[in-house]
Amino acid sequence: MIRNLVFFKLNDGLTRESPEVVEGFELVRNLERDIPEIRQWEVGWHAFDETPVSYDFALNSLFDDTAAFQRYFNHPAHLAAIAHWMDYATWVVVDMHV
Repeated sequence: MIRNLVFFKLNDGLTRESPEVVEGFELVRNLERDIPEIRQWEVGWHAFDETPVSYDFALNSLFDDTAAFQRYFNHPAHLAAIAHWMDYATWVVVDMHV
């Protein structure tokens, strides 16, 4: 199985209430509905007061195998979410075998 962890940091001047952030969060949240290869999908905002090292929200997902993850990664809905977020956030990713 492949665990995919993504941590998003909003660009300066943006908040979770910014329209472009609300739209992007919904794009990410709805990927579970659009991509059948997703086995587990959790998306959420940072729960506590921010610190300089805090990220704003995270994605925790699970896939059966590398082939399923690759289909997810190249799915048009996922590529659209990436394209949207490129203007509004930076992120770090860890993909690991579990």
